[in-house]
Amino acid sequence: MLRLIEDQAQIGVWSIELRDLSMMMSDGLLRIAGLSRAGSTNVLDLVHPADCGIREEILAAVNSGLSVHRELRIVRPDRTVRCIEIKADVVLGTDGAPVRMDGIIIDITSRREAAQVIDRSRARYQGLVQAIAAVVWIANGDGTHWSCPAWCELTGQSEAEWRRGGWIHAVHPEDQARALHAWDRAFERGETYESNYRLRCADGTYRWVNSRAVPLLNPDRTVSEWIGLILDLTSSATAMAQPAGARLDDLPGSLVRGARALLNWSIPELAAAARVSDSSVKRLEESGGGALRPRTRAAIRTALERAGITFTTSSPGEVGLVYRPPADTKPRTEDPSPAG
Repeated sequence: MLRLIEDQAQIGVWSIELRDLSMMMSDGLLRIAGLSRAGSTNVLDLVHPADCGIREEILAAVNSGLSVHRELRIVRPDRTVRCIEIKADVVLGTDGAPVRMDGIIIDITSRREAAQVIDRSRARYQGLVQAIAAVVWIANGDGTHWSCPAWCELTGQSEAEWRRGGWIHAVHPEDQARALHAWDRAFERGETYESNYRLRCADGTYRWVNSRAVPLLNPDRTVSEWIGLILDLTSSATAMAQPAGARLDDLPGSLVRGARALLNWSIPELAAAARVSDSSVKRLEESGGGALRPRTRAAIRTALERAGITFTTSSPGEVGLVYRPPADTKPRTEDPSPAG
């Protein structure tokens, strides 16, 4: 039974007689330490040099008859490193004095490695988020916000105001209704939330931001919590090169398609806004629209720019785009007149 437990749980059993400090080690402990029964090495003699301080603490506890619970690394004879957890309690004699210490060693190498993988993943995630987002926020399933120092630093709001849902008061008055409606709709339906609005910063200036969040669901499909990001569109635009009025002929179809994606427009919506045919938009996106008439190209570009898209060039031949949402980004749908 002991062998089965040791094999399945990756543990080993040991015992130290306190009168002479002689040590008994089970087969499971020897296997974890990489030792043989014929050898005379004690598992504490294998302690990693960086953990020698912990070894001395354990020895002092043993000599004093105190309980032990520590984690450390050992270097086995084959030079592999294992992480172990040591637990032990004192056994008292008939006179009430400590006579023996019994304990176990647990091989926690796999647990440590898994934790390191998680830590690295978390560090990568945090680094990525910090690189792209001005604020990361979390809210419970009922909408109660967690503490968010980054939001308070950006907007100048107090922690209490943020927690009470006062974020809407930092939004430009002209954008509040739209931003609040988008959040209420996503919250009620448990759907992805996204909204662009002007945010009042601590210095009193307004900056265009993109606010988005996704719900994390419980097994029963109810919302456990919300994780959101605030992306600074103004900073992104400033980081881009100055608009250079690039020729429409130089704009690849992928760029037009990307602009449409930023606006969340379908091909028919862009065609309606530009008052051109659906096929004209398709030809421009798929093949560059070489056969399209200049006024058709100009109409598509004008529709995108009217909706907040600015085409830029960072160097000769390199064309990009910036999205600066206007107050009203809805495409025009009245009386489309195909021009392509």
